[in-house]
Amino acid sequence: MNRTFEFCRFTTEPRRLLNGAKGIKTGFADRAHASGGQLFGCWRSMVGLGLARDEGIALTAWPDSATANAAPAPAIDGLDSAETEALEATVRPTDDTPPAYDGVYVFRWFDIADADWPDFRDMSDTAWPNMEEVFDVNICGFWRSLETAPPAAKVLLLTRYADLSVWEASRWWKNPAAEADASMSRFRKRNEMIKATVAYPSLLINGDGA
Repeated sequence: MNRTFEFCRFTTEPRRLLNGAKGIKTGFADRAHASGGQLFGCWRSMVGLGLARDEGIALTAWPDSATANAAPAPAIDGLDSAETEALEATVRPTDDTPPAYDGVYVFRWFDIADADWPDFRDMSDTAWPNMEEVFDVNICGFWRSLETAPPAAKVLLLTRYADLSVWEASRWWKNPAAEADASMSRFRKRNEMIKATVAYPSLLINGDGA
């Protein structure tokens, strides 16, 4: 599967993601295809919650770093700006299938120490099966930034929740049901490694542009 990814946080002209999101997604898909990559997904703001109303996120998978570096910058009709960051897939995703679940997708960045990365990765990976069993969630991806050098590390987690109430119910500090302790106890310990974190809820742009 592809291990090299590009995270792109973009802005569009006013209300383009409300009225023409499908065209933006198609533009990113065409760019990826023309350059030897594959669009993993394209997301829009929840009308100003986390991301601004006219902001979105695109994830593109590439076969290798050379192909990713050779790809042209996003130049799509309706796009005002685009900032990209190179990523390396780690324990998720496990294949190249783009996520297609209904629900709320949350992009969460973590700043940690490079020395903590192996434990942070393994603790997350062993916690997720229990979390996915207890709650209506799917861990879609876990990437490490290729643009952050030691002694720092930057990690991106993409999780799909059925809705925001599931996100709230699955917080370790809210002491969820006992059957979730296998994951929540690991998240409590993992929290000690986190220097900073921020999350952005979003909605997947599906084939109809919704």
